[in-house]
Amino acid sequence: MKIKHYTILGMIVLLAIIMVSCNYPITGKAVSDVNKKVDVRLPIPFLDATMSPYYVALDKGYYAEQGLDVSLNPGSSETNPVKMVASGADEFGILGGPDTLLVARSKGIPLVAIAVLHRNSDFPVILTLKESGLTKLEDLQGKKIGLFYGHISTDVLHNLLNKYGIKRNEIDVGVDYNQLIAGKVDAQWAFRPSAGITLPSKGYEVNVISPKEYGINTHGLTLFTTEDMVKNHPEIVEKYLKATFKGVQHVIDSPKDGVKSITNRDSKLDANVEMQRIKVYSKLLSHTERYPIGYMDYKMFKETYDRLQEEGVITKDFDVNKAFTTEFIDKIHK
Repeated sequence: MKIKHYTILGMIVLLAIIMVSCNYPITGKAVSDVNKKVDVRLPIPFLDATMSPYYVALDKGYYAEQGLDVSLNPGSSETNPVKMVASGADEFGILGGPDTLLVARSKGIPLVAIAVLHRNSDFPVILTLKESGLTKLEDLQGKKIGLFYGHISTDVLHNLLNKYGIKRNEIDVGVDYNQLIAGKVDAQWAFRPSAGITLPSKGYEVNVISPKEYGINTHGLTLFTTEDMVKNHPEIVEKYLKATFKGVQHVIDSPKDGVKSITNRDSKLDANVEMQRIKVYSKLLSHTERYPIGYMDYKMFKETYDRLQEEGVITKDFDVNKAFTTEFIDKIHK
C-alpha cells in the first residue's frame, strides 16, 4: 500500500512539473489563452440600442475571438470617457463626436481618435413640440432654449444659434425633457437617435431643427485611446477595432440581435422603440465601399476644429493631424 501511495504522489508531482513546463497556470488554462483585460468607457450612463454593436460584439464572442476580455462601462459626468481613458483607468473610450476629443487635445491631453462611426451624422439637433409651430431656426428668436452644458451638443448648437444671430434665454436642463413637455422651455437640445425617437414614442410629436440644414456638419460616435496605446500596444488597438467593427456589421445585418442584446440587459426597454433607434443609427453609419466602418479623414476633424475655434472653445492652436490616426482602419479594410 505504501508503494502505491508514493507512486500516486509521484505521478501528481510529475504532472504538476509537466503543467508548469507547458506554461499552464493553476486553472489549467494556457497563459497564451487568457484574454487580455480591456476596459471601454461608454459615453452615456444609460442603456439604449445606440450602444448595441458593442454589446453584440460581447455577446457573440467577437472580442473573445481577438483574445480580449472586454468590459463595457457606462459613462457619467464623474466617469466621463476623456477622464477615464486619460487617467489610464480605461484603455478605450467612445464619445458622441470628435469635438470633445479635440477640446481635450487643445488642453494637452494626448488622446487619439482611432475610428469615427458616423460621417456627417447630424446627431445634435433642436426639438420643439409639434403644437408650438416653431419649425425653423429663426422661430427661436427670443425663445427659451434648454441645453445640456458640458455635453458635446452644446458647442454645436451654440455655433448654430450664434452663426444666425439667434438671441435666446438659455437654461441647463441636462437630459430631462419634462420642461419641454410642460412648456417651460420653447425648445430643447436632443440627439436624433435618442430623444428624437423616445419623445414621439411616448406620444409627443416634435419638430426637428437640424444644424445640417444650416450648413453645419457634425460627426458621430468616435472611438479613441491614448497616444501610448497606439505607440506601444498597436496589436490591442487593432484587435479591439476588428471585433467592434464586426459587432457594428452584425447589427446592420441582424438588427433584431442588436435589440436583443439591449433588452436582455434591461427588460423595461421597449423593443419596438429600440428597433427604431437601430434603424436611424444604421442609416447614419459609415458602411459603404467609399466610406467603410470607422472612416475618418482630415476634413472631418478640421471642420470640427474650425467650428470649435470660432466659438472660442479651442483657444490654443495644435496640429489636427495628431488628433487621429487612420493606420488601423486602413489596415483592417485594405
